[in-house]
Amino acid sequence: MRYIAKIEGMGCAHCIARVTNALKALGADTEEVKLGSASFLYEGKTADVKDAIEDLGFDVIDIKEA
Repeated sequence: MRYIAKIEGMGCAHCIARVTNALKALGADTEEVKLGSASFLYEGKTADVKDAIEDLGFDVIDIKEA
């Protein structure tokens, strides 16, 4: 399924790389990660994605199916 996550607290290219790597570590196929959001394909639980991103110190405001 395709999802879009709204993320607060990202401020630079390093933040984008950290979120991208966290998504890849879960097995997600990232489509686009930019400041404030990420779109990705994922077959697991969105709660796992939320936890992985929040473990980096960012706030996941919402994850919606796209």
